[in-house]
Amino acid sequence: MSLKVHPIVTIPVAFALLLGACGSKTQETSGPTKTYQLHGFIKALDADGRVATIQHEAIPGFMGAMTMGYPVKDTSQFSKLSVGEPITATVYVNGDEMWVGNIQKAAAPPPSQP
Repeated sequence: MSLKVHPIVTIPVAFALLLGACGSKTQETSGPTKTYQLHGFIKALDADGRVATIQHEAIPGFMGAMTMGYPVKDTSQFSKLSVGEPITATVYVNGDEMWVGNIQKAAAPPPSQP
């Protein structure tokens, strides 16, 4: 005796299995979240993605000075940011995920000497 399965049933089941396999990816983590102190200036803000582009000094033990976008998870902190303002913040790193938090307005550094 053979069991016949109608194609109308087979296609949705196969599709569901495929989606389940794609969604089963777990986020890579490398243990506890690491933290680093950041000092810099807000250069741009992307409200849709809640990303602050920050020009920052070297972050000891993590990266050199550069300008790059950092996700800001806390909506209330993001809403208080303004382009051009100096800040200090904490960079959080967990596996492939990185974001900034604990954002504080900083005193502006003295103007550069010519």
